[in-house]
Amino acid sequence: MVDNLLRRAKAFIGLEEEEGQEQPTQMDMTTFLKGGRKPKEKDESEYEIILYEPKVYEDSLNISMYLRQGSPVIINLRHLEPTEGTRLVDFVCGTAYAIDGQMTKIGDSIFLFTPKAIRITDVEEKSPISDALLGEDKKGGFFGDR
Repeated sequence: MVDNLLRRAKAFIGLEEEEGQEQPTQMDMTTFLKGGRKPKEKDESEYEIILYEPKVYEDSLNISMYLRQGSPVIINLRHLEPTEGTRLVDFVCGTAYAIDGQMTKIGDSIFLFTPKAIRITDVEEKSPISDALLGEDKKGGFFGDR
């Protein structure tokens, strides 16, 4: 009887698990403290790529906000003058640099910016098949020099 009471007291404090119950995790306690609502976690289906066609330079702030929140952003500069587009890309590049992200030009006036968690890999540069076929010396072509 005393052992049972002591065990239940320890379980209440969090020093021991009560029989039939699992100990609450940190997320469960946070959920409890926030009124019972579970915080939304990103899973594979919740990621999104933002497609942005800025009309003014000030749109760079919104683009940077998406990037800082962890969403990859594709920017199409077709509606901007070339000088404004250059300024916008420079600004967003600064944001990407600050969060350890990446930038890749994927078209004449189309750029892809990604946060740190998402890496951009060029298939042509990192092709394991071509590396194996060309060998260490990178001879060129499938059959090397003829």
